[in-house]
Amino acid sequence: MFNAMTRAEIWLQDTLDKPLGIEDLANHLGYSASQVRRQFRHCFNISPSAYREKRRLERAAVLLSLTSQNIAQIAIRCGYTNHSSFSRAFQRRYRMSPREYRQAVSSLYLLNRPNKKLTISIERNRPAHVVLMRLYQAPDHIPGLGSTKYHANHLGHLQTLLETSTPTMVLPDLLTEKVTATVEEPAPNHTRTDIGLYLENRNTAKYLALPVNYRRVDIPSRYYAKIYFDNISQLSYIMSETLVALMDEKKRLNISGDAPQVLWHPHHIELRIPLSAYPVGIILYPLSSNQNRHFWLEMPV
Repeated sequence: MFNAMTRAEIWLQDTLDKPLGIEDLANHLGYSASQVRRQFRHCFNISPSAYREKRRLERAAVLLSLTSQNIAQIAIRCGYTNHSSFSRAFQRRYRMSPREYRQAVSSLYLLNRPNKKLTISIERNRPAHVVLMRLYQAPDHIPGLGSTKYHANHLGHLQTLLETSTPTMVLPDLLTEKVTATVEEPAPNHTRTDIGLYLENRNTAKYLALPVNYRRVDIPSRYYAKIYFDNISQLSYIMSETLVALMDEKKRLNISGDAPQVLWHPHHIELRIPLSAYPVGIILYPLSSNQNRHFWLEMPV
């Protein structure tokens, strides 16, 4: 039953912007609404509706913190059709209005910058697939990250089809943690981490019969901020620094709010932060004139 409730939790995450309810979730899983409510609460200590509200408001906090989108647009993106109902729900959770919250965090990313050289580029990926398994553990509690063997666990019978894959990790809670949008401190076993394989060739994953605990996710072509680093222990620091850099340019660069992704290449680790769509045509542009830090963005024309 836990696999079914994992699918329920992922479905709630993936449909935050849609006006769907418990009956829709029950139909998706093939269970009764009462079964879903009971089993979901047993697994996650929260009802499906309360969980959805929590995740919607956390996404709103991320978008208020990291983007220049207006509040009405953010409300719609987070599944609220009524601006006043969004404001009331946000006020209940964060003890301040959306506007007050945005003002309170506006200077957060301008403080305490270490003297470190970083190189950030903005690129557009080709459409791809990822094959992912959801774990409820923080990355630093997961041994074997970056190992193809570990990321392809339970996929041994498909290994020959996945030879060109790249170990990957998707972090649905990382932006929320970075903007301190969590009201309560998450326990290590409440942090969501997706591990699996990134497949450049979409046809490779298209017809794979996956084990029940894996899912196939389509990644459309989109812009993202990219930075290379050497050790996964640097992830939190690198993420914070990248957000600071992007916040300097948020009138031109908007973080989409989608989960950051990590890829393990043979000689380095890559962090990708999805951005909102931009027109085709990019030029190289110096992001920062700070002599101690070098940021380069390939900006749209």
